[in-house]
Amino acid sequence: MNQQLPSTKGITLHQMEVFEAVARHGSYTKAAEELYLTQPTVSIQVKQLSQTIGLPLFEMVSKKLYLTKAGDALLTTCRQVLAQLSTLDEALVAFQGLEQGMVKVATVETGKTALVQQLKPFMDRYPGLELAMHIGDYQQLLERLQNNEDDIYLFSLPPALNGIEVLPCIDVPLHIVAHQQHPLAEQTAVTPQQLAQESWILSEPGSASRQLLEDFFTAQSIKVRRRLELSSSEAIKASIRAGLGIAVLPASELSSADLETDLAILPVAEFSLRKQWHLVYLKGKCLSPGAAAFLAFVLERF
Repeated sequence: MNQQLPSTKGITLHQMEVFEAVARHGSYTKAAEELYLTQPTVSIQVKQLSQTIGLPLFEMVSKKLYLTKAGDALLTTCRQVLAQLSTLDEALVAFQGLEQGMVKVATVETGKTALVQQLKPFMDRYPGLELAMHIGDYQQLLERLQNNEDDIYLFSLPPALNGIEVLPCIDVPLHIVAHQQHPLAEQTAVTPQQLAQESWILSEPGSASRQLLEDFFTAQSIKVRRRLELSSSEAIKASIRAGLGIAVLPASELSSADLETDLAILPVAEFSLRKQWHLVYLKGKCLSPGAAAFLAFVLERF
């Protein structure tokens, strides 16, 4: 009896959508919830897809679902096909003379304010477009980028990956911030050596603000005394208010209300760092008309 050779003939788009969701979640149940299907229906679709191809796509190890080598190869193709179809949908709408569609943008917590500042003028210019914004930590964004889950990403420190486009855009000054009642806030000038004696609230590892601060202290031959690590600008400001230390924050994260009530920018000599944000997307990605419009809109403003 001849053994069936692996083949993609007969695969349906619905099976690809179901398979991609199961692979992304690592769960039949979560995929079913996302797709508004029953769990047995999802299992059947994946089983039929596996039979069509002639190879197993998943394996269960210690009650956890893993992709086989065939499944991993299929997942890459599925994501490419589904992304191309999504782009085609928006292009066809654009051919009708309608400015409609969804633009998916993702950034880290500290990029939220810089990104939100671009949303209203962009949506005023393109009222027919919808914009979905995902906020996550650096590692989550890296995974989403590699999985091609969004159109455009906003990184302060772009990943060192091959196959991506990196475009500098928003440029934001950094400030060293303390509580208004902090002794250093009363001084007309603060030296880097004085900062070395303080407890520091640092942003998450991998963030541009932290890297720039550490480079600054390395250049000054000063060792920072770390007290807290936080990923949220709001949490950092709350910690400053609680007297837990001082921190470096982008100017975009400091409102006039912050500075009028309880936070103060320290006048540090020789500290003039700026944080550069970057728009990132996969090289060769066919951006939808809406995503291309968003990219051009942000770049033309900076």
